[in-house]
Amino acid sequence: MKISELPKLLQEQFPNVKIPEVYIDLAVGSFPEWDSLGHFNLLLLIEESFGVRFTMEEMTEMKVLKEIAEVLAIKGVEA
Repeated sequence: MKISELPKLLQEQFPNVKIPEVYIDLAVGSFPEWDSLGHFNLLLLIEESFGVRFTMEEMTEMKVLKEIAEVLAIKGVEA
């Protein structure tokens, strides 16, 4: 799986939301379903899908999809 597939995971986690083409600046609170619990579940889905583990610090600091993509790149995930 590649970083470019993040919108698919976002759509999987939030199936009732239309994900815009320009999605990289979406963040916690961008829509009602993406609250703190939805964010935690999204991060778990990302960990499982990409085979990575986030530290607790990373999980608390990543609030924007762009930040998640940057951390995935640092962890060696392909763009």
